[in-house]
Amino acid sequence: MSTRVSIVIATYRSKHEHLIDALESALGQAFKDIEVLVNDDSPSDELKELVLSRRDQRIIYHHNSPALGPAKNHWNAFSRAKGEYIAILNHDDLLSSEFVEKLLSKLDDNPDCALAFCDHWIIDTEGNRQFKQSDVASKFYGRSVLPAGLCHSFDKLVLSQTIPMAMGSLFRRSSLPKELPSAGPAYDLWLTYLLSRTGSPAIYVPERLSSWRNHEDNTTSGGGVPWLDDSARCWLAVANDPSFYCFREAALTKSSRALLACSMRQWKDQFKLSSFNFALTSLRLHFSLKALFLLLVVLWCPYKLVQLRRL
Repeated sequence: MSTRVSIVIATYRSKHEHLIDALESALGQAFKDIEVLVNDDSPSDELKELVLSRRDQRIIYHHNSPALGPAKNHWNAFSRAKGEYIAILNHDDLLSSEFVEKLLSKLDDNPDCALAFCDHWIIDTEGNRQFKQSDVASKFYGRSVLPAGLCHSFDKLVLSQTIPMAMGSLFRRSSLPKELPSAGPAYDLWLTYLLSRTGSPAIYVPERLSSWRNHEDNTTSGGGVPWLDDSARCWLAVANDPSFYCFREAALTKSSRALLACSMRQWKDQFKLSSFNFALTSLRLHFSLKALFLLLVVLWCPYKLVQLRRL
């Protein structure tokens, strides 16, 4: 029997209470023709009992051994999904009960669209809505002023990172490329870029139909060196893509800034050689005084240390 929508939850040492909340929000959809694929990258399958305790036949649990990493964990779930459409739900985020119903109706009415997306709430660890932070995020990513309906300039949405792919989008499984790249923690950025390459438009529903949980773990992963390095690789791929020729310089700038952020974090953590390499690559992609200054600082410190040792 076919399924209309597959909701993918990729887990890794998830907090039990957050995962239960995410599962309940997925299973609590007003639209019932769904499956929920829980792909577990944890060292053991201890989450299996927790997940299957929900006793819902729509849940499909899979444990990866060995672990696949953030991107391949999702890619693996996509390959096993039976749904015509796929939604990603982070293991600590939430979907409103109308999420699938409202986005799916837009895609059914617009068969040429690759995906539908919405705005979202920011919630704290306990699940309380952060109204001011939510408004700031909506404004920063351009969703507060984005008109409802078709977005023919899908490529611009990629550059502005307007689409919340990891918990605020529903996309056609047929829009996925046959081969997915060897991505890392920035898998959602890669996925947005890949779906935009279909040339199909996106469609926006200006309602907050999901919630992103703001806590230390996802803040660290979202701003750590692995995530920044992977996002830099994605932006470089965008810059080298002929279909994004008009945005080449903007993509190169984004890649350069991500590498510069890597350099600063490596410098802070005392990884001088790595900091130097990131700063140099950043400077090669796009000139900036910050990258030049950091490069000079990294070069100057070892020289200063040698001078001190000679005294």
